[in-house]
Amino acid sequence: MRFETDRLFLRPWTEDDAESLFEYAKDPAVGPIAGWPVHTSVDNSKEIIKEVLSADETYAVCLKEDNRAIGSIGLIPPAQSHTKVADNEIEIGYWIGVPFWGKGLIPEAVRKLQEHAFVDLGCSAMWCGYYDGNEKSKKCQEKCGFTYHHTEENKPCELMGDVRTEHFTRVTKDEWMTGLKTNEVVLYIHGKGGSADESEHYRQFFPGIDVYGFDYKSEYPWEAKEEFTDKVAELSEKYNRIILIAESIGAYFSMNAGIGKFIDKAYFISPIVNLEKLILDMINWAGTSESELEKRKIIPVDFGDDLSWDYLQYLRNNKIIWDVPTEILYGSADNLQSIDTIQEFVIKESAKLTIMEGGEHWFHTDEQMSFLDQWLRTKISG
Repeated sequence: MRFETDRLFLRPWTEDDAESLFEYAKDPAVGPIAGWPVHTSVDNSKEIIKEVLSADETYAVCLKEDNRAIGSIGLIPPAQSHTKVADNEIEIGYWIGVPFWGKGLIPEAVRKLQEHAFVDLGCSAMWCGYYDGNEKSKKCQEKCGFTYHHTEENKPCELMGDVRTEHFTRVTKDEWMTGLKTNEVVLYIHGKGGSADESEHYRQFFPGIDVYGFDYKSEYPWEAKEEFTDKVAELSEKYNRIILIAESIGAYFSMNAGIGKFIDKAYFISPIVNLEKLILDMINWAGTSESELEKRKIIPVDFGDDLSWDYLQYLRNNKIIWDVPTEILYGSADNLQSIDTIQEFVIKESAKLTIMEGGEHWFHTDEQMSFLDQWLRTKISG
């Protein structure tokens, strides 16, 4: 069996995955805290694939871009569970390579197997455990709707030859189904000159889900970094899943703030994805040069904010990283970001792009809004 999420393939392990498995499983930060020893060679990893990872309902976690195994996830039947579970319940276990920590990939995989367990297999509850001190696994479980159930002390960890304290969490099918409807929020971030009230337009697309319009005060990306991070961290305490809708400079501020680890899915409308390039374009529009800006530090212009040398240097020294499944709506008549700039971002971040012929940077006419609405409906339902 094989599953697909926004960013991942979950598929059976094969012996061809041995090199990739060894690359990540040899890291002492991965296995020991989960209860298994580091892999010692490619041959050792191949043997683990044959003897352990070939079990039913065990899957390699693979990025869609190359189908390379970077972690593992699997369902554990009652007879093999690490705690006492009922016959119609199931346990889940997982790990992922260190380079992919903090990107929300394992929660994405867990949610897919929750759907499989509760819908396809008819399980009534799912269990998960973590050893004392494994805070990353604890947070992942909380994000996926699990709640604390009990702790087992002085528990032998056979593969590591020691004794540990293990905490167990649990989510029932009813809790999972309720969480699908309520434990999710849509965060709307407006562009320059916009307002949080614009979020009301998007409620129609997300019935039963909270929609939050962020009334941020920041005017510069270094200010937004702290303000955006604080707000999204606050929302993540209340919601397990955050969907982002961001327009224009709001998209850039979001990416620059580094909030991607909290975001499950993003929809960008006329996004500024390369603010440095925009400022360089503005320098040309103003008929001046970088050297002149460096000398004068500030150059007033009559078509936007003053040009600032310090602002330009900030952008050059703070490159954005955005590893979030992202859909982009772009108008071919956008006068702030060129199609080449957008496509470069799309390739770099594996985003998906929809272009409205004749669409402007600011979607506001009846025709443009109708296109935007249909685009969002299609992407949500798809």
